[in-house]
Amino acid sequence: MTLKAKLWLAIIALLLMVFSGSLLVSMLSAKSYLQQQLSMKNADNAAALALSLTQQGADDILLELTVAAQFDTGFYEMIRLTDPEGRVKILRRDDRPIEDAPAWFVALFPIEVQTGIASVQSGWQQVGTLEVRSHARFAYRRLWESAQILAAIFLAAMLVSGFIGAQVLKRILKPLDDVVMQAQAIGERRFISIPEPRTLEFRQVVKAMNHLSARIRDVLAQEAERLQQWQREAHVDKVTGLNNREPFLKAVEAALESNDVNATGSLSLVRLTGLSDMNRDYGRRTVDGVLRDIGAAFNQITEQHSRWAASRLNGSDFALLAPRAIDPTDAAAEAQQAVRAVLVEHDLGLDTLLPTATTIYAFGDSVSTIMSRLDAALVANETSDDASVAIAYAGDTPARPVQEQMNYWRETLETGFRERQFSLQQFPVLGWRDELIHFEGLARLARDGETLAAGQFLPWVNRLEVSLQLDQQVVELALQAIAAQGQPVCANLSVAAVVEPGFPDWIDRCLGAQRQATAQLWLEVPEAMAFRHLERFKQLCARVKAHGVRVGIEHVGHQLSDLGKLHDIGVDYLKIDASFVRDVDTNVANQTLLRTLCTVGHSIGVQVYAEGVRSSEERAALRELGADGVAGPAITLPG
Repeated sequence: MTLKAKLWLAIIALLLMVFSGSLLVSMLSAKSYLQQQLSMKNADNAAALALSLTQQGADDILLELTVAAQFDTGFYEMIRLTDPEGRVKILRRDDRPIEDAPAWFVALFPIEVQTGIASVQSGWQQVGTLEVRSHARFAYRRLWESAQILAAIFLAAMLVSGFIGAQVLKRILKPLDDVVMQAQAIGERRFISIPEPRTLEFRQVVKAMNHLSARIRDVLAQEAERLQQWQREAHVDKVTGLNNREPFLKAVEAALESNDVNATGSLSLVRLTGLSDMNRDYGRRTVDGVLRDIGAAFNQITEQHSRWAASRLNGSDFALLAPRAIDPTDAAAEAQQAVRAVLVEHDLGLDTLLPTATTIYAFGDSVSTIMSRLDAALVANETSDDASVAIAYAGDTPARPVQEQMNYWRETLETGFRERQFSLQQFPVLGWRDELIHFEGLARLARDGETLAAGQFLPWVNRLEVSLQLDQQVVELALQAIAAQGQPVCANLSVAAVVEPGFPDWIDRCLGAQRQATAQLWLEVPEAMAFRHLERFKQLCARVKAHGVRVGIEHVGHQLSDLGKLHDIGVDYLKIDASFVRDVDTNVANQTLLRTLCTVGHSIGVQVYAEGVRSSEERAALRELGADGVAGPAITLPG
């Protein structure tokens, strides 16, 4: 029972006690007054009637006629005349039951009236003794009417008091509602603060809970910043501020194996020729300043695009990974121009050559193949002294024109949506006892007798801006799979689910119509999209979690400093990006990173899973590091 209900019961009980006590006192007082008045009336009536009978002498007929006339007025219960020897001479009695008040009321408040007694004389001779008792029904009628009036007055007073009490109680308990809301939010891993109320007791509770929330937010922000700083120290070149070669190539490898919009894009190399001559002619300090500015220029480019990454592969080679890029020359030219601008600023750009090569990568390519064709194109460009961008094609055939590819994929996707050719291929996410956490449902598209992996068509879904349609179909397919197999299924959503104004209303209606399946539905969005559109992501989380859906963030690890922003969202889990899971059994730097990330997640009640696990060694290492579950090529359901 809630506190509000208990307070209401206490108020009602108190009002009933006051009402009952007041009514009882009033009734007893009225009863006592009526008894006193009836007793006095009986005495007066007896004296008056006795005087009248005395005047009749001792004539029995006149006496009986006088008594009968008095009794017939209807106000008397009994008139009795007895002779001096105690024999009844005249008796008149009304034995009809009292109908002016309920029987229970008469039994509860019995009126005991003292009989009026007087002597009847004839001269100096006593004729007899007269007893007169007025009927009590008139008193009961008056007493019952008074009780009804008092009950009505007290009922009206109770209603008015209840209304006033409700307003006062609502005002008093408003801080309690806020405290309950804050406690529920903390239970949902949303560490929010609320204004401190005026009530002393509530203010102390709210102050303590606000302090708790603030401490957790501060700890989370500090740990996130520490993680980001540690990652920079372990993975970033100290001179340029760009990724080192090894973590960058692992990011490229993860992109090539991904099944999302990042599975296609461009990879570009820019070579700064004559770097050793610059060191000799201008000094290492000057050249380090140039490299630092080049790194800042590359970082500025990557900050404008989610999941883009840049690296200093060696002394003079700079790489730019551009997922989702359609035309490879755009990103390469932007990188080349950024380096040229820095050289011009330092008065070094006149004679320095910047041979540049770029290539389009696609889902399923290998890092070695891409780097080999890039190196060949870069060497050829460097030899020809050509400052233009060399495009390294897969094989000797240039890719089809972008417009032609756009038209092809537009028609293919329209057909897929119209004929509902999309499906979900399910991959398990398992705990350490091989228990199923959920199936991750990855979209597939049937085309010309073959099934396309998500990495093959998702980039075009994104480019053609039909992500919202696909998100809706993916959610519907996930709910159908849950209804069919009774197992939890996770649907991967795109940025459209976060930024499109109509999606929260749509999914609210969709989940409301399938309440049985929502408890086993999991939804996740990419890290970059969650933090870039944080307020919209919060709104989406609030909508779906109201239906019991679990919400997570995938590809975590690239924006560790933003983890502190999760304090008031209430996500249920994080999935670490596959690039940080690569060879984690031998990579000490990533081991420290993942161990700390798991600790931070667990401190706020969030589960942490690892993506892209490829070997039993990686799986064993992740268990030691504190991950709660794993997914990837090496993870299959037992049996």
